[in-house]
Amino acid sequence: MANRFLYILYLLLVATMILSCNGQHSGMKAELDGINAMAEADADSAARMLSNLRESMKGAPTELVMYYDLLKVKTSDKRKVRHTSDTLICRVAEFYEREDEDGHLPEAYYYVGRANSDMNNSEKALFYFYKAMQCDSSMVTNHLRGRIYAQMGYIYLRNWLFEDAKNMQEMAYFYCKEEGDTLGMRYCKEDISTISMLEDSLTVDSDKTAAILLKVMQIKEKVKADKLARINSDLQNRIVSSKDNTISIYVWIGAIAVAVVLLFVRHRSKQKVIKKEVEQSTTLASSVTSQPISSATPQPAKKQFYDKEINEVITSRVSNDKVLKPADWKLIEERLTESFPNFKDMLYSHINLSETEYRICVLIKLEVTPSNMAKLLALSNSSVSQIRLRLQHKVFNGEGSAKDWDNYVLSL
Repeated sequence: MANRFLYILYLLLVATMILSCNGQHSGMKAELDGINAMAEADADSAARMLSNLRESMKGAPTELVMYYDLLKVKTSDKRKVRHTSDTLICRVAEFYEREDEDGHLPEAYYYVGRANSDMNNSEKALFYFYKAMQCDSSMVTNHLRGRIYAQMGYIYLRNWLFEDAKNMQEMAYFYCKEEGDTLGMRYCKEDISTISMLEDSLTVDSDKTAAILLKVMQIKEKVKADKLARINSDLQNRIVSSKDNTISIYVWIGAIAVAVVLLFVRHRSKQKVIKKEVEQSTTLASSVTSQPISSATPQPAKKQFYDKEINEVITSRVSNDKVLKPADWKLIEERLTESFPNFKDMLYSHINLSETEYRICVLIKLEVTPSNMAKLLALSNSSVSQIRLRLQHKVFNGEGSAKDWDNYVLSL
């Protein structure tokens, strides 16, 4: 009886210790969250609070230690302390690549980029900035996007890529505006003005810039390959971890195979009906006209967008020879994002656009005619055509027409 009582007492003691540890760790997580929020406004105070937590982190779970280390790097960066190594933040990023329940990976990538930018390792910095942008869009906030674009702009500027640097700062300005960050907007405007002055006053070695642009393209491809490799790795890990479910998998495969066969049979039957209808239509058409039918060039499938209110606004502006107002653009952006949330990101993943270029793409998506685009943007018809053609050639290596660009945008 006494032994049984001691055993129960022991279990209660262990349970109390576990609950105590969990409560302590939960409190530490909340404290780190508070420091993270403070770092944006008062990095010095955040750094002091982190220093006070140094002893408490000994023996803490790995995820808390990694969060603590991320905040150490972040507060140092916010305090304008120049990075001299990326060892610590790389270790943090590698951890979050394996497990990231709270969505810290994009910011970890960002600070790997910042560290390497400070160390003048532009290639590695750009690689990690692009990796941050490739993360799940739900984890990459507008605030972080603005910082990433601004930092990439500085690297482009350092390498004499004035046009690309300006495009990056314009994107940073856009996301600062989305966040209501007036200070960030002011910095972006100042940077854009500085870049314009340098562009006008300095002579650029075209061969050198072409080589740098080629390197940037290679970095983008490397980021895409790295992301694909991670996806494949995750898939392989899932396959390995599901060996115990082999029978279930075979059952699913069998069911899918049966479904495919049934769909194939149904498709064949449907094709026969369609073929018969086409033959009948062809016979009828032949009896009506003897004109030959020209073969059409395949085009990307259109993903149509329609909004009655926006159509009324555009019709009103065109009929009165007025340009679209900022409020109009805001409404269009909101409605377009609701229907096609990835439209803008997909465009910018292929090319850096100026504000005018982006707005032309938006109007293409709204199926506005080129002549009406010119009215709505206060441009000439030839300017609208040239911009569409230039974008087509940039993305598709000099091939295609302005109309091909329209079809591509409509397919996004």
